[in-house]
Amino acid sequence: MTSMTAGAVRWSCARCGVSVGRIDREPSTLPTSWTHAEQKIFCLTCSRARAGEAAMESASDDRSREDLVRIRRTALIEFEIGRDPEAPNGAIAKACRTSSMAVATIRDTMIQGAAGAESRNAG
Repeated sequence: MTSMTAGAVRWSCARCGVSVGRIDREPSTLPTSWTHAEQKIFCLTCSRARAGEAAMESASDDRSREDLVRIRRTALIEFEIGRDPEAPNGAIAKACRTSSMAVATIRDTMIQGAAGAESRNAG
C-alpha cells in the first residue's frame, strides 16, 4: 500500500518496489528512514540514489568523471546530514562510504552557508 495515511499495512518504495510492514499485519507509520517526495514514497537506498542523481543531473556536461564523483558524494553527504543532523561524522561517513574528514568538511561548509544566509537576511 502506498497510501499517505498515518498508518498502512505495507509501505512500498515507488522506485525499487521493496516493501515493509509489521509481521502481525497491523497498520504502521512510514519508517523514519523513508522519504515522501513528489506524492511518492522512497526507501532510504532509493532516497540516497535520488539525491546523487539529482546532483549529477544539475552538473554541467563538461565536468570530468572525478568532478562528477565528487558532486555525487557531496550530495549524498548533504542528504545524510539533512536526514539526521545530529548523526556523528563517522556514522555518515560509513553510510556514504567516505571519510569522516570529508563529512566534517561538508558539514562545516553547510553551517557556514547557513550562517551567511542568516546574516544576509538579517541585514
